[in-house]
Amino acid sequence: MNADIKQWIGKRECQEDACAVRHYPGGTLAIVCDGMGGHSFGDMASRVATDAFIDFFETNDDMPMATRLEESMYYANEKVGKAFAGTGSFGGTTLLAVYIGGGVMWWTSVGDSPLYLWRRGRLVRLNADHSLREVYMQYVKAGSMSYEEAVMRGHVLRSAVTGESVDMVDTPATPHPLLPGDRVLLTTDGTDDLLYTPVVTDEVRALLNNREGDLAEAIVRACEDMQHPMADNVTVIALDWDAPKSIRY
Repeated sequence: MNADIKQWIGKRECQEDACAVRHYPGGTLAIVCDGMGGHSFGDMASRVATDAFIDFFETNDDMPMATRLEESMYYANEKVGKAFAGTGSFGGTTLLAVYIGGGVMWWTSVGDSPLYLWRRGRLVRLNADHSLREVYMQYVKAGSMSYEEAVMRGHVLRSAVTGESVDMVDTPATPHPLLPGDRVLLTTDGTDDLLYTPVVTDEVRALLNNREGDLAEAIVRACEDMQHPMADNVTVIALDWDAPKSIRY
């Protein structure tokens, strides 16, 4: 399976995102964690969560996949809590992990890092958004708030990996079937200005349809080109279901 990975620091002082891809005989695991900005050591939290998730996942291969993914997340949450215990500091992170194998995709997610599927000209977000933005979008539908205001105000998380109780988790009990030509995107919310829009622009459509280059790099470059003065960290893992080649960093 093709797995393209790219990161950009944006306009922030440090990169608080962490990510990884692992290939196994039966499939591929990809994980993205976005350290919570505004808290101490968000970069530490995202790295601890990523490493702990992979460790549990790789040593517990006798579980059903949905259980295995969710228990890996809880283990990562425990490790984040232990990493900050007694330090007087606090760190947290979102977590989005996907396993693809046998023509289907499983995932678990906490927070607002999006999981997108590009299929036959349509970009669809698959996982739940555990931020206030999802709540505010109901106001948009009711006509009491603009789309722009909902996006701007809605980044406060309702659930995150912090070492404390995880209030909201999205782990479907059954996998999502994949079709030849599907492109799967794991991203952090630094891509929102490009991908989280009411209508996919022609430029983004052309970018997602182009299979000649590195899709993750193309998305990150497009985010850079937007010249947003408050650009967040960006991480993109792009997975092509039917185009096996080596992983590229």
